[in-house]
Amino acid sequence: MSAVVHGDLVFVMGGHGMGRAVWCADIRDLQSWRQLPDVPYYFSSVCVIDAVLLAIGGAESLYGSKVSSSIYGLHDDDKKWKHVGDMPFACSRVDTLLLSDGGLLVVDGGSTQQVLKITVQGIAKLFPITPTLKETDKSQKEADERRLYEEAMSKGYVETSVTKCLILGAAGVGKTHLKHLILKKDPPSQRVSTGLADNPVRAISSSLAGVGGQVHDWFVVEDDQSLLKVVGGTIRDGGVSMATSLDEVVSSFPKMTIHVSSDGAGSNHPDPTTARVNITTDTGQQSRTVSIEEELIHHINHSSDKEKLFAVKWFQFIDSGGQLQYHDILPLFIQNPAVAIFVLNLSEELFHQPTIEYYGADGKPVSRPYRSSFSHKQILQHCLGAMCTKDARPLIITVGTHRDAADRCSESIEEKNHKLKALLDADSFRIVYNGEELEEVIFAVNGKNPQDEDRRVAKVLREEIMSQCPQAIKMPIAWFGLEVLLQRSSHDGILSLVECEGCAKRLHIEGDAFSAALHHLVHHNVFLHYPEVIPQTVFCDPQVVLTRVSEIVEYHHKLLYRPAGGVAAKGDLVKFRDHGLLSVELLNKFSKHYVEGLFMPQDLLKLLVSVGAIAMIGDEGGEYLMPALLSHLDSGQVSKYCHPGTSLIIRPTQGCIPSGLFCCLIAQLLSPTNHSPWKVCMERDKPLSLYRNCITFELKHKTELVTLVDMFSYILLHTDTTSGKLCMEVRDCVHSGIKSACGILKYQGVQFEDAFMCAGASCTSDPPHVAVVVSEKKWKCSILGRQCGNLSEGQLIWFGESRVTKEDPSATGTVPVSLGSEPSLQHLMEKVAAVIPSKCWAIGFQLGLTTAELQAICPQHQGLENHHRAFGEIFDVWRRRGSPPYTWRTLTSVLRSASVDEVLLSEHDIIFVQPTHYAVAQWMRHEGPWCLETLQLKSMLLLDDKYAKQIPVGFTEFSGSCE
Repeated sequence: MSAVVHGDLVFVMGGHGMGRAVWCADIRDLQSWRQLPDVPYYFSSVCVIDAVLLAIGGAESLYGSKVSSSIYGLHDDDKKWKHVGDMPFACSRVDTLLLSDGGLLVVDGGSTQQVLKITVQGIAKLFPITPTLKETDKSQKEADERRLYEEAMSKGYVETSVTKCLILGAAGVGKTHLKHLILKKDPPSQRVSTGLADNPVRAISSSLAGVGGQVHDWFVVEDDQSLLKVVGGTIRDGGVSMATSLDEVVSSFPKMTIHVSSDGAGSNHPDPTTARVNITTDTGQQSRTVSIEEELIHHINHSSDKEKLFAVKWFQFIDSGGQLQYHDILPLFIQNPAVAIFVLNLSEELFHQPTIEYYGADGKPVSRPYRSSFSHKQILQHCLGAMCTKDARPLIITVGTHRDAADRCSESIEEKNHKLKALLDADSFRIVYNGEELEEVIFAVNGKNPQDEDRRVAKVLREEIMSQCPQAIKMPIAWFGLEVLLQRSSHDGILSLVECEGCAKRLHIEGDAFSAALHHLVHHNVFLHYPEVIPQTVFCDPQVVLTRVSEIVEYHHKLLYRPAGGVAAKGDLVKFRDHGLLSVELLNKFSKHYVEGLFMPQDLLKLLVSVGAIAMIGDEGGEYLMPALLSHLDSGQVSKYCHPGTSLIIRPTQGCIPSGLFCCLIAQLLSPTNHSPWKVCMERDKPLSLYRNCITFELKHKTELVTLVDMFSYILLHTDTTSGKLCMEVRDCVHSGIKSACGILKYQGVQFEDAFMCAGASCTSDPPHVAVVVSEKKWKCSILGRQCGNLSEGQLIWFGESRVTKEDPSATGTVPVSLGSEPSLQHLMEKVAAVIPSKCWAIGFQLGLTTAELQAICPQHQGLENHHRAFGEIFDVWRRRGSPPYTWRTLTSVLRSASVDEVLLSEHDIIFVQPTHYAVAQWMRHEGPWCLETLQLKSMLLLDDKYAKQIPVGFTEFSGSCE
């Protein structure tokens, strides 16, 4: 019996050593055989050349002694075998071998032991029924390409790398135009705001045969057909290596934990192995339905001789939304970019807070314009913090758009370069400089109407990005086919896990190989998969998730910054607008494009919880807080929630708070899965303080309040308790939440430390700055490293030491009652200006004045008399603002703060009356300024709670002993 495989067909012929019967079947379905015409004699061997089936050697009868030298052929179009020639010798037992050059080798296994080689030309002359020589060469080439394809898909791999490029910046600066310029595309025809992030645009490094040698550029992979073109070129041009077994290659990849459920295993999707595509042939372009296998073989056959495409060095370009809400959410989905492209508007100063506009898909604004809470510089600083990694330094490219309008800005490009150079840390990042002098970091372009100079800059940027050499990994070439197969198979970009597994089996990718392939696609943001919360759903198009998040932010803009005639908020929409609260019912009102059984609104909420974007609030559940949607509290209002003297500062050792960290921290503190005792503090069914940068919590089963404030450079933590144990628990909980948030965001290189406002008596450095805690009892000035000191009593409570002082009601059994603030406040302000005139900076900062306000007041006043005037202006600003409360008690708290450190001065103005000595002296009737120096009394009365309730504010006398 003899058998031979040709393409998808297998031929089985003969029997008992020789025979006449011939059977044929499709190798993919060996249950259905069909019989071909019998060979006229009992042949010995069989082979296939092009479409001709050959029977060679044997005998003319089953038991006959006459040995045959005949060669018979059967073509697809023929109904019977034809005698096509004779060999120069007869043999009963023949072995045949098809040579790579198209020839045929015939070996006599009998007594003659002769070997016959028939060349391609000889075959063409010998077999009149075969195609012409040109057609034979073409058919042989296609056969070689098929063998090359099958070998590559079964055991081929490529050593590939992926460079992720993330484009960042404020809304409206021109990020999308820059992306089009770099990718050599025409600018967008209308303005449409980018959502959370666009799908990665992928490109590969390609070689063009140009004059004088190879020219390196890139080829943009825009769809699955262009991806198959790249894979075909890689196979054809020698970019694929062959492994003895792919098991060793696959074993180097991390595995995803996959539990395939049989639910919903059936699929109504069309056959994903085929698609109707445009195929370019020798006779032109044809549109026909082909399989992925045929499409790949076609690309192997028709790869360009001029352009060499290798699926080896990949680049991803991700355009992101510029609204601050997106800046806080984006790091939850797009992480650890190798290249960060920061985009600035050259027509605006770095300290300018840009105007934010949001445009819908139709090019029309969905909200009224509003001013950003952060400047261009602050946005850059926030994003730089998100680039920190433990193992690699990302490449930083700074691009300035609106080059043609740069002259309108009062801040020149040279000044911007100088400021940005000081901002960019060369030890933490790899900076791309514009020129060999290493003086300029800004690449100026005009993306809206690009000229030759702009295209030249774009080429420089492409070359810088292409020069990156991330660590390469070995990846089976068949995984590219799996990507295309799953994308074509999906319905609205979503597949069940069982459907994915079924598609993978068609490419013989099973078990650990399938798990590793899925992990690879998810790791590089080609697919999304969340096995912890919705394990049976695979997002073959990341936009399914990213667009849902963008819908939430866009709809929030419509409500919060409602244009004339826009959407009005009612019911649950009010909570959504004012407090960022989501629910399933709310999502059903405006969010669409879900897939029943695979991805519904409740699945989106689970997903957002798992990535740290939202947290369930309340004991009953059903409502979720999205911190990124909250309004930003102005710096002037933040001060009333801060007590800088004793408030703990938690700050990164380098830079500022990274993008998204504070919002993710809030979600972690509120998460029920962390068994957290934190919940949003409510007052009359409304949050006491709920902002994107300032939130007040109450601890469950306790009366104490905890306020967290994002001060941009650090997080300020304040609590109203004096219990050292509770304060230390709060501190540890916040540190744990920060660590958890950094883990979610992959901020591996960010380290945090404890600090307070600097309280050094001899530290004259302005503006106010922090002192880092170097041990549980010591601090060190962050500016003057040698300046050290001991932590105050109020600061030590964060490290477990309870504060037991005269001002602690829990320790003394007394409770404060104000005696009227105006006379005492005026006197204390006069005394402060007279005794500590040089501390106007520190006191002003504690009273909530900004650095800019203090710079405008303090430098204008020199000498003792002018210091009095400076204090007058500071106190006047405080009085008009009313925050913190314009009271005597606030000022005494400021004097006791660590940065002012005038505890004795504050204590000169306090009176203590023990509960047993509740009579008060007649001095309380004293008119005019207090005689503090004479009476040595203090301006706050502390009485036992039961007596305080009985004493009217305007009392005139008491009987009993007085102290």
